[in-house]
Amino acid sequence: MATSSWWASALCESVNNVKPLAVICGGEELVLFRNAEGQVFALEDRCPHRRVPLSLGCVVGSGLQCGYHGWTFDGASGACTVIPNLSASERVPQRHAARAFMAKESNGFVHVWVGDGEPGATLPSADYSPTGREYTGSAVVSMTHDEYLAVMLDGPNCLLSFDAVQMTDFFLGDPQLVNDRLVLDRGAVWSSQILPSQFVADYPLIVRTAVPLRGGTIRVDLLSQDETPLSTLFISASANRRGTTSLCWRGFQHTTSMAGAPLRWRASRTAGRAPFSVNATINGSAIAALLVAPSRDLHELRQQIVVEQRLAV
Repeated sequence: MATSSWWASALCESVNNVKPLAVICGGEELVLFRNAEGQVFALEDRCPHRRVPLSLGCVVGSGLQCGYHGWTFDGASGACTVIPNLSASERVPQRHAARAFMAKESNGFVHVWVGDGEPGATLPSADYSPTGREYTGSAVVSMTHDEYLAVMLDGPNCLLSFDAVQMTDFFLGDPQLVNDRLVLDRGAVWSSQILPSQFVADYPLIVRTAVPLRGGTIRVDLLSQDETPLSTLFISASANRRGTTSLCWRGFQHTTSMAGAPLRWRASRTAGRAPFSVNATINGSAIAALLVAPSRDLHELRQQIVVEQRLAV
């Protein structure tokens, strides 16, 4: 489901000035790279000459050189600046240009504007403020992008886990629309505890999932009962080829302590182990067993945005 929006397309440290990075976000196949000064650029991952992926080429100054015939394209504008077989007196035709996309960095993510209209001022990772050590990763999962977002609301335990924590199926209220994300709280307990009765809403932990109406940047927070933050995780999800979804994430553990936390959780913090895990392999049986519940609201809201954008054209 394509909408005009910013997409967190890669981790900043994954993009360099040596090897171009191929990514897919918002239905667009892109190539990311930096110049020698560290500025990041995004072009369509296709040479307009023979349609070869530009990600197979190399970085040359502030441009990208195709690995097939050596055509070079400016990172900012996409204009073709060099065609090797032209003489010094010949000019490169303006029509030989690659599509360029606006790219910006914020809080450890490279964002790319995909779609029509003027880019919004707020980037998806604007509210990600890490403290201390971060934990990062990337994967491609066998699941469509829309389904990944839906399951993040209906059953996030199928997609990720927090160390020493067991999520429950108990929703702590209805989904709420907050800052262009659909937010849902669910009860959780320490894995060393016995699950309380399903009729008891007094849980020691809260897992809060915030799923976007535009783009694919998901925020997941582990909170104490009084909503003191314990861990924060940002996952960028984007549709990849053949019904798969590309993921990259970064997160951290807050410095706050929590009374009653099990030894395993405290020992993990001391050892510096990651406080969460994002599943690279999806359990299809577990996904199929999930009830479709709050994700219905997400689907309707995202569909409404698509319709509104089409009418505005």
